[in-house]
Amino acid sequence: MLKAKAEEKLKIADHLISTTYLLVKEPKLLISVIENIFNAFDLTLTALIEYEKELKSISSSQSYKNFDEKLELFRRKIVTKYGINTEILKFITEIKRTLDEHKKSNIEFTKKETFVISDNDYNIIKLEVEDVRKTLTKAKRYIDDLLKIMKYEG
Repeated sequence: MLKAKAEEKLKIADHLISTTYLLVKEPKLLISVIENIFNAFDLTLTALIEYEKELKSISSSQSYKNFDEKLELFRRKIVTKYGINTEILKFITEIKRTLDEHKKSNIEFTKKETFVISDNDYNIIKLEVEDVRKTLTKAKRYIDDLLKIMKYEG
Protein backbone atom coordinates (compact mmCIF):
# COMPACT_ATOMS: atom_id res chain seq x y z
CA MET A 1 0.00 0.00 0.00
CA LEU A 2 2.72 2.53 0.98
CA LYS A 3 4.85 1.31 -1.92
CA ALA A 4 2.00 1.95 -4.38
CA LYS A 5 1.41 5.41 -2.90
CA ALA A 6 5.12 6.25 -3.24
CA GLU A 7 5.09 5.14 -6.87
CA GLU A 8 1.95 7.21 -7.46
CA LYS A 9 3.67 10.32 -6.07
CA LEU A 10 6.52 9.79 -8.53
CA LYS A 11 4.01 9.44 -11.37
CA ILE A 12 2.37 12.70 -10.33
CA ALA A 13 5.76 14.44 -10.21
CA ASP A 14 6.61 13.02 -13.63
CA HIS A 15 3.29 14.14 -15.10
CA LEU A 16 3.67 17.63 -13.66
CA ILE A 17 7.08 18.15 -15.22
CA SER A 18 6.69 16.23 -18.48
CA THR A 19 3.14 17.24 -19.40
CA THR A 20 1.62 19.99 -17.26
CA TYR A 21 4.73 22.17 -17.19
CA LEU A 22 5.14 21.92 -20.96
CA LEU A 23 1.56 23.10 -21.43
CA VAL A 24 1.45 25.99 -18.97
CA LYS A 25 5.14 26.95 -18.61
CA GLU A 26 4.56 27.95 -14.98
CA PRO A 27 7.75 27.68 -12.88
CA LYS A 28 5.69 27.54 -9.65
CA LEU A 29 4.83 23.97 -10.69
CA LEU A 30 8.44 23.01 -9.98
CA ILE A 31 7.88 23.24 -6.22
CA SER A 32 4.93 20.83 -6.62
CA VAL A 33 7.24 18.39 -8.37
CA ILE A 34 9.70 18.66 -5.46
CA GLU A 35 6.84 18.15 -2.95
CA ASN A 36 5.74 14.97 -4.72
CA ILE A 37 9.32 13.67 -4.81
CA PHE A 38 9.63 14.34 -1.09
CA ASN A 39 6.30 12.64 -0.38
CA ALA A 40 7.44 9.62 -2.39
CA PHE A 41 10.58 9.38 -0.25
CA ASP A 42 8.55 9.82 2.94
CA LEU A 43 6.24 6.96 1.97
CA THR A 44 9.15 4.79 0.85
CA LEU A 45 11.02 5.24 4.14
CA THR A 46 7.84 4.49 6.09
CA ALA A 47 7.29 1.33 4.00
CA LEU A 48 10.87 0.17 4.58
CA ILE A 49 10.73 0.82 8.31
CA GLU A 50 7.45 -1.09 8.59
CA TYR A 51 8.91 -3.90 6.49
CA GLU A 52 11.96 -4.11 8.76
CA LYS A 53 9.68 -4.18 11.80
CA GLU A 54 7.90 -7.18 10.29
CA LEU A 55 11.29 -8.86 9.80
CA LYS A 56 12.10 -7.97 13.42
CA SER A 57 15.21 -6.08 12.26
CA ILE A 58 13.72 -2.98 13.84
CA SER A 59 11.97 -3.25 17.17
CA SER A 60 8.24 -2.64 16.90
CA SER A 61 8.60 -0.19 19.79
CA GLN A 62 10.96 2.06 17.79
CA SER A 63 9.06 5.05 16.53
CA TYR A 64 9.62 8.53 15.17
CA LYS A 65 7.81 11.79 15.75
CA ASN A 66 8.80 13.59 12.56
CA PHE A 67 10.54 13.13 9.25
CA ASP A 68 14.00 13.88 10.64
CA GLU A 69 13.66 11.07 13.19
CA LYS A 70 12.35 8.76 10.46
CA LEU A 71 15.36 9.59 8.28
CA GLU A 72 17.70 8.94 11.21
CA LEU A 73 16.07 5.54 11.89
CA PHE A 74 16.42 4.74 8.18
CA ARG A 75 20.09 5.78 8.29
CA ARG A 76 20.92 3.76 11.40
CA LYS A 77 18.97 0.59 10.67
CA ILE A 78 18.39 0.26 6.93
CA VAL A 79 21.26 2.09 5.20
CA THR A 80 23.70 0.19 7.39
CA LYS A 81 22.02 -3.21 7.01
CA TYR A 82 21.78 -3.08 3.21
CA GLY A 83 24.94 -1.07 2.52
CA ILE A 84 22.96 1.68 0.78
CA ASN A 85 25.04 4.54 -0.60
CA THR A 86 24.86 7.38 1.92
CA GLU A 87 24.54 9.90 -0.93
CA ILE A 88 20.81 9.15 -0.73
CA LEU A 89 20.71 10.76 2.72
CA LYS A 90 22.24 13.98 1.37
CA PHE A 91 19.84 13.89 -1.57
CA ILE A 92 16.75 13.49 0.62
CA THR A 93 18.01 16.13 3.06
CA GLU A 94 18.49 18.60 0.21
CA ILE A 95 14.95 18.02 -1.06
CA LYS A 96 13.59 18.54 2.45
CA ARG A 97 15.68 21.69 2.89
CA THR A 98 14.22 23.14 -0.32
CA LEU A 99 10.69 22.49 0.93
CA ASP A 100 11.47 23.88 4.38
CA GLU A 101 12.88 27.06 2.83
CA HIS A 102 9.82 27.31 0.61
CA LYS A 103 7.48 27.03 3.61
CA LYS A 104 9.19 29.75 5.61
CA SER A 105 10.05 32.01 2.68
CA ASN A 106 8.50 35.45 2.48
CA ILE A 107 9.88 36.08 -0.97
CA GLU A 108 9.21 33.87 -3.98
CA PHE A 109 9.05 34.82 -7.61
CA THR A 110 9.44 33.48 -11.10
CA LYS A 111 12.08 34.73 -13.48
CA LYS A 112 12.00 33.35 -16.99
CA GLU A 113 11.73 29.57 -16.47
CA THR A 114 13.02 29.63 -12.89
CA PHE A 115 11.19 29.56 -9.56
CA VAL A 116 13.18 31.54 -7.01
CA ILE A 117 12.85 31.10 -3.24
CA SER A 118 14.53 33.65 -1.01
CA ASP A 119 14.77 34.10 2.73
CA ASN A 120 14.93 37.44 4.56
CA ASP A 121 18.73 37.47 4.21
CA TYR A 122 18.35 36.98 0.44
CA ASN A 123 19.80 33.49 0.43
CA ILE A 124 18.38 32.08 -2.77
CA ILE A 125 17.31 28.67 -3.99
CA LYS A 126 16.59 28.45 -7.69
CA LEU A 127 14.43 25.71 -9.16
CA GLU A 128 15.05 25.31 -12.86
CA VAL A 129 13.24 22.86 -15.10
CA GLU A 130 16.27 20.81 -16.11
CA ASP A 131 17.57 20.56 -12.55
CA VAL A 132 14.18 19.43 -11.27
CA ARG A 133 14.00 16.87 -14.11
CA LYS A 134 17.40 15.51 -13.05
CA THR A 135 16.26 15.43 -9.43
CA LEU A 136 13.18 13.45 -10.43
CA THR A 137 15.25 10.98 -12.48
CA LYS A 138 17.63 10.47 -9.57
CA ALA A 139 14.73 10.11 -7.10
CA LYS A 140 13.07 7.47 -9.29
CA ARG A 141 16.31 5.47 -9.36
CA TYR A 142 16.83 5.73 -5.60
CA ILE A 143 13.22 4.88 -4.75
CA ASP A 144 13.20 1.97 -7.18
CA ASP A 145 16.35 0.60 -5.54
CA LEU A 146 14.87 1.04 -2.06
CA LEU A 147 11.59 -0.63 -2.97
CA LYS A 148 13.49 -3.60 -4.40
CA ILE A 149 14.67 -4.36 -0.86
CA MET A 150 11.12 -5.40 -0.03
CA LYS A 151 10.90 -7.61 -3.14
CA TYR A 152 14.02 -9.67 -2.57
CA GLU A 153 14.20 -9.92 1.20
CA GLY A 154 12.18 -12.13 3.47
